[in-house]
Amino acid sequence: MIQMIRPSNRAEWLRARGFDVTASQVGALFGAHEYTTLYGLWAAKTGRVSRDDEETPAIQRGRLLEPVAVQLLREQYPKWRIDHNAAENIYFRDPDARLGGTPDVLVTAKDRGKGVVQIKSVEASVFRKKWIDEDGNVEPPLWIALQASLEAYLTGSVWAAVAPLVIGYGVDMPLVEVPLVDGVVDAMKAKAAEFWQMVAEGREPPPDFARDGALIERIYGYGDPEHEIDLSADNRIPELIEERQEHANSVRGISARIDEIDTEIKAKLGAAHVAHLGEGRRITWKPQKRDGFFVEPTTIRPLRYPKARN
Repeated sequence: MIQMIRPSNRAEWLRARGFDVTASQVGALFGAHEYTTLYGLWAAKTGRVSRDDEETPAIQRGRLLEPVAVQLLREQYPKWRIDHNAAENIYFRDPDARLGGTPDVLVTAKDRGKGVVQIKSVEASVFRKKWIDEDGNVEPPLWIALQASLEAYLTGSVWAAVAPLVIGYGVDMPLVEVPLVDGVVDAMKAKAAEFWQMVAEGREPPPDFARDGALIERIYGYGDPEHEIDLSADNRIPELIEERQEHANSVRGISARIDEIDTEIKAKLGAAHVAHLGEGRRITWKPQKRDGFFVEPTTIRPLRYPKARN
């Protein structure tokens, strides 16, 4: 049975969402989300990182432009009944699957029945790069299509679409159909069940070392000065250090790969300030104060490697 929650304020809405994998997050279960990894989803749902309620510029842009998109939709389809969910902010959830969502627009149309429309604001160059395929067809990114599909299921809709508000010299907003493919919602439920089982058992997914660097920094903060770890039996560490040194010594250097290696090693250290590698070699990850001069002093946690072997 699908529940409909009408929160009286933003805090209640956020609290309701905390119990579920939401439509805006579900792509992370498939490794398809543009902004959230499975590790990031796990960190948020387990409280390893505090929820960040502050608006990013992108979120603010979407919030401010959503009424414009709804008005355009009403002008384009005057015969449809279009209900903008922003007023009530109704949260729909499947308590058994622990999946939920807050659809942007609910539509009732005589010619096609009940539908749901997900609104996205997209910069023109991003739209061309990520929404238009090789044949010139408009196709939403997978994580957005999954979002719309889940919201259709939760609201009992028979069709779903995405309306990208494309911001350039003017404003354009095509309505992009999202096919409701058999088996997709069942796959979401299965992935969600695996995720919540993992959370219940205290297991964690492996980080995406190319994407989760800032998140690992947040999780472990300044670490534990009393904590040291023995990684002398970890054969992966010497390989990573050697590869990192090769990249650092190269003429061009591959900074993205160096960052990825640093993230993997930080994940191994966790809260430890020191990791012993054997033969007297060690890695340190300790907080260090940095003088402010013209700005406020800060504390950073630099990663220090042993000297390269000759």
